[in-house]
Amino acid sequence: MSESTIASAPSLWERRKLEAMSRIQRIALDLFDEHGYREVTVERVAAAAEVSPSSIYRYFGTKEMLVLYDEADPKTLQVLHAVAGGRILGLPEMLTMARPLVPVVIDEIITEEVERRTRLRMGYVLTIPEVKIRQTEQMRALEDQFRLTFAEITGRDVNDLQLRTAAAIIIWSCMAGLEHWAGTGFAGRLRDVYAEVVESILLALEAVLG
Repeated sequence: MSESTIASAPSLWERRKLEAMSRIQRIALDLFDEHGYREVTVERVAAAAEVSPSSIYRYFGTKEMLVLYDEADPKTLQVLHAVAGGRILGLPEMLTMARPLVPVVIDEIITEEVERRTRLRMGYVLTIPEVKIRQTEQMRALEDQFRLTFAEITGRDVNDLQLRTAAAIIIWSCMAGLEHWAGTGFAGRLRDVYAEVVESILLALEAVLG
């Protein structure tokens, strides 16, 4: 599978939505960094981004999600669908196909701008209680998204124990990696942290799946 196949193109509408969300988040994080998270309202972010407050709520749902939204999440789900290519695959087969793509995907997704934003985002997670609480809810929701994606790819029931285990391993291992990175004072490159985390995830999944 080539690099071009990895980035299986989303629709024009999806691309525009993701671009808008990325731009709005960048503006929001800059405002939070300059003035403080609690001092900046959604309305102020909307004015700076030249969109309506209702657009921000439609895209993000809550103010906390302006911090927590991670553009790597939808891209990762797109990669999983691209690996399957519309076929029904077993999880072991999917892992075998995905493993050689990991370095390319990490380099494509974890840009310098993503690393900068992630550093800012984790700062708010660690210091703003409502953001931390919302993060846990978001991780649960993301775990469900991965489980549903695995069910679509494998043809298994969404309540399948292996699918639940696989989704949980992925989401909470990535969270552990981010918290580790923050605990080091953000030493090293985020892509290197993720490379180590993903390798651990693959080994754990291979052990679970036999």
